[in-house]
Amino acid sequence: MPAFHYATAKRLAQLRSSLKKKNLSAYIVHHLPTIRYLTNFSGSNALLIVTMRSVHFFTDDRYTEQIQTELFSIEELTTHIQRDWWKYIADKKILRSGQQVGFESNVVSVDALSAMRKNLKGISLKAAPGLARELTVVKSADEIRNIRQAAHMAAQVYDYVLNFVKPGMREIEVAAEISYQGRKLGSEGDAFGIILVGGEHGAFVHGRAGERKLKKGDVVTLDFGCIYKGFNSDMTRTFSLGKAPQEAKNAWRAVSEAHRRSIDAIRAGMRASDLDGIARRIISDAGYGDFFKHSLGHGLGIEVHEEPRISSVNTKGLVPEDSVITIEPGVYIPGKFGMRLEDDVHVTNQDPVLLTTAPREMIEI
Repeated sequence: MPAFHYATAKRLAQLRSSLKKKNLSAYIVHHLPTIRYLTNFSGSNALLIVTMRSVHFFTDDRYTEQIQTELFSIEELTTHIQRDWWKYIADKKILRSGQQVGFESNVVSVDALSAMRKNLKGISLKAAPGLARELTVVKSADEIRNIRQAAHMAAQVYDYVLNFVKPGMREIEVAAEISYQGRKLGSEGDAFGIILVGGEHGAFVHGRAGERKLKKGDVVTLDFGCIYKGFNSDMTRTFSLGKAPQEAKNAWRAVSEAHRRSIDAIRAGMRASDLDGIARRIISDAGYGDFFKHSLGHGLGIEVHEEPRISSVNTKGLVPEDSVITIEPGVYIPGKFGMRLEDDVHVTNQDPVLLTTAPREMIEI
């Protein structure tokens, strides 16, 4: 079993403090990424119940051997290998009649909630969305190192792509090569479906690589990430096959400036909407405001999209110290091209630290 994990101990203490304030006896975690943050379990089926004095981990017999070496060493942890969790929990009185128990109402299915209510007679189930998940926004030093390594892999893949891609290749063909090269470097998989779109297809903000053949003069947007020890990177670069059109160069100046100045402005504790506003004003002042169609960024970790949302509508959310966020301004001109520049950034109590190391200019291949 891995050694004692300080970040988990701290998060459990914070969770129990929240339970006490909300007069809850326990908290049920269904969300697999949150379970991984707290336990290191990487499988596809698990449940976690945290009480004021114990932690109960549930999975099925497919993972009996895996959890022997994978789970963090956690004080008062009990593992349960079961198929019918809720009947077992009721029979063993892990949760008792009269208790108020919080659960992740934002991720629990209707069927799961029905099973909980059917078996947990006398227990008052209280919706408490995000109570554990919000504790994973701040990353440990080990977690930040994992994201940095995933970002380093992505930078190496991008260097390869610049020497590999040629006019006439299908977008999907290049995307397959990106996935393969990431695997060769040790990536556990694609962080998400690879976005590689050229020319007019680039105006699809989240367009997936398709059968379109890349052409000379295309502005190409590449958005992908690698995975290291369960943690994702997320990087976007824009390049052109041959000389880029002047209109694209003009737009790129605005995107690049918005990217640079918003990163320079990052301070721990600032409002997420204020950070988004810095980039949005620069792009709007350059005449491309109607073509910046998404938020400036998002939190990053075991999930590609985590809190905080770096968005104009997130007026109450803050950007905490030791979070990892993306900064990704973009411009998308229908029928012509799209472009985006995205880096992963560690928010510190001093200057922000760039985890993504790939070149940031729009390279003409």
